[in-house]
This record gives sequence, structure tokens and C-alpha cells, in this order.
Amino acid sequence: MSKKICKVAHQDQHVNSATITQIPGDKSISHRAVILASLSDQPITITNFLASEDCLNTANIFRQLGIQITQNADNTLVVHGKGMHGLTESRDLLDVGNSGTSIRLLTGLLSAQSFKSTIAGDDSIARRPMKRVIDPLSQMGAKITGQALPGKTDTYPPLTINGTSQLQGIHYTMPVASAQVKSAILLAALFATTATTLIEKKPSRDHTERMFETFGVDIKRDGNVIHMMPPSQLKLPNHNHIHVPSDFSSAAFFLVLGAVIPGLTLTLTNIGLNPTRSALIDVLRKMNANIHVTPKLSDGAEPMGDITVTGGILTNIDVPSEVIPIIIDEIPILSVAALLAKGTMRIHNAEELRVKESDRIAGIVQLIQAIGGQVEETPDGFSTHSLTTPQDFHYDAGHDHRMAMSAIILAIATGVKAEVKGCDYIATSFPNFFDILKSLDIRFSLE
Repeated sequence: MSKKICKVAHQDQHVNSATITQIPGDKSISHRAVILASLSDQPITITNFLASEDCLNTANIFRQLGIQITQNADNTLVVHGKGMHGLTESRDLLDVGNSGTSIRLLTGLLSAQSFKSTIAGDDSIARRPMKRVIDPLSQMGAKITGQALPGKTDTYPPLTINGTSQLQGIHYTMPVASAQVKSAILLAALFATTATTLIEKKPSRDHTERMFETFGVDIKRDGNVIHMMPPSQLKLPNHNHIHVPSDFSSAAFFLVLGAVIPGLTLTLTNIGLNPTRSALIDVLRKMNANIHVTPKLSDGAEPMGDITVTGGILTNIDVPSEVIPIIIDEIPILSVAALLAKGTMRIHNAEELRVKESDRIAGIVQLIQAIGGQVEETPDGFSTHSLTTPQDFHYDAGHDHRMAMSAIILAIATGVKAEVKGCDYIATSFPNFFDILKSLDIRFSLE
């Protein structure tokens, strides 16, 4: 990619109040829908699929594995699954691009196939530690090798996966709260010869478990314990349709924008409201944000609704450690809210941010310093204070789409001039982000 720069101009007027109907489909659910539909024995239609680079890479990988997938102009996919044992070997490298979700989840799935695979991605993925996935899969009998990096003790992509049909179920305590690691294990466990039990010290996002239930998998949760029996087939009962709600993590950028500009009202429609995803609403409410949620009927396992936010004066809090795993992707944009609130925000227990598309703790600190804010970095988080005098800034988001969007929203909310480098990567999760900015009459340019 070319490291495209977004230049945000000084805003001559406040952002216009609006109803935003264009938040794209949920990224996490789109990935999982393609995976499970490919393993089903019936054609499945996926509506409101997120046609971003990350999710399209997942779809393309399943095409390489022998699955017919057609894509329509209205972000509808039709996946012609071949059953649980219908995938075939690809002679070519499986390229996830910039998608950490894809490489972690597919490593679990490919471990249980009867063929060899090599999976890799871009430069960011090549620095993504994979030992946390490889270790539990190896305990199940998986055979995975990767690369070493100078000065590092972890294992990194590209990964070579020698699939085996003899995986054993596992009784495993998750050392970190990670929905991606959990999902990799559960996808491998679909093909195991015995049951799998996972113990989460803290709950992480549960999209995989919900979708497994939809496909008829015997999976149960008792507190922090997940128990799953391997199924003989995956099948949607009485229908062949999955609707993907609009992505809460994408909506979060405009949720925060609406919360921090006094007098602004934004309504975001048809947003996924899974309680393991939407906890940012509770955090912002504790900061005195004015947010109203209108639930809507959903035809799937995922709740959804409309969110209306009206801007006002926020007050910072110490974010509870137990909520961190389920707002982990929203912490970059939450740091923007913290800068524009009164007092000090403290975040701990967020070391998982260090192994995202970038080291997001370092990235947040750099962004706050760039605009003239005060911040203290810790190994597992940071503390930041109310921004007194925002200044024009330059910021390099690297390969990280969420850091790029957070920097742009920060510039808009403060009215400063900014140049944000690395905006190419926004397309990996939010391809129409800039279209929404235009609809709000935001002054910016892309170069």
C-alpha cells in the first residue's frame, strides 16, 4: 500500500447533526459467517456482508480451498458450502492481507484438515505473534511451524500447517482473554474426536459461540466455562440465511464524535448490540454521555438496534479492568473521548493492545502527544488527561486502520488541522468511512 495521507482541514463550523445509515456490516461476524457457511452442506446467503479488504481476503481464501462464493453488488454473498470435510488443498499461499482475525481463526480450522496449507499476510501480519494460537492447537495434535524474528521468542507468519484429521479435544484455561485465540481453538474442535472445554479467566467476545449455536453445534457456557461437543454436520435449521448487523466497532468512531461535541446529535442505525461488543456504551454513559438505544428485532443470534448520541461535557473515569477485554478494539477511539473529557482516564489490563495491527498502546501515546496532550504509558495501558490546548499535528498510523480513524476523529472533534498517514488501511475494516465524513460536510482531502 502507498501510505495514503488524509489531510483534515480546520473545520469552519460544527459537524452537522445527522442520521447515519451507512455503517457497514460487522467485521467479526462477516469472517465467521463465511467460515461456517463454507463448512455447511447447503448454499447460504449472507446479507450485509462487510465487503472490506480483510473480509474479502477470507472469502478469497475459501475460494482457493474449493468453495464457490458469489458476491452481489448489494454486499450479499452466496456461499455454496461442501460440508465439514469438503475443503480441498490450495497449491498457492493463503494470503490474509492485513487481517489478524483471518490468520488466527483459519490456523485453527486448517489444523484439522487432511492437507497441508501455508498461510501469511502483509508486513503487519508477519510481526503478529502466533504462539498463543499454536500452543493450544499443538496440544490438540496440530502440526504447525512458523518463523522466528531476531530478538523475539515467539513464532510468526508465514505458518505452515500440516493438517491432521486426528485432533483431540482439549481442556484448556485461556491465559489471556482473546476472542481470536478462543475461536481458533473452537474451529479446530469442530473436527476433534472428543469434547473440548475452555475456561476463560475473563469473558471475551462470543460471536463464534453464538454462530455455532445457530449452526446446531452443541456448545454451552456455564459462567466462564465453555463446553463443546464436536458435531457431525453444520446446518442452519429451517433457513439458509445469515444477516450481519452493522459493525459496532465502526459505529464507535461516530458514537464518540457525537458524544464529545456539545449540541451535536448523531443517530446510527441497525448496529450490532452484542453485550460482549457494545460495552463502550456503558463506559461512555459512566462518563456522562447522553446515549439512547432503541432495540430492533433480529432474525439471527445477534441483537441489534439504533443508537442516538447527543454531545455534552464528559468526565473521565478509571475504566474497570474487567471490561477491557470486551472494549479492546474501541480503546483507541475511547482515548479520543478521554482527551476531550474533564479529569484523568486510567486504563490497565490492556496488554492485548500491544499485539494488534500495531502496538496500540504506543500508538495511542504517540497520538496524544502529537496533539499536545499529556499521557503516561504503562506496560498494560496508559493514563491521559483532559486536553487543554490542542495543536495541529502530523501522525503516522502505520498499518493500523483503527489508529488512523481515531486520529482523524480527534482532529475533527478538536477543529485542528492534521495530516494522518496510513489511511489506506482504513479500507480493511471500514471502506466507506470517508463517504460518511463527506455526508457530514467534514473538510478533508486524501492524497
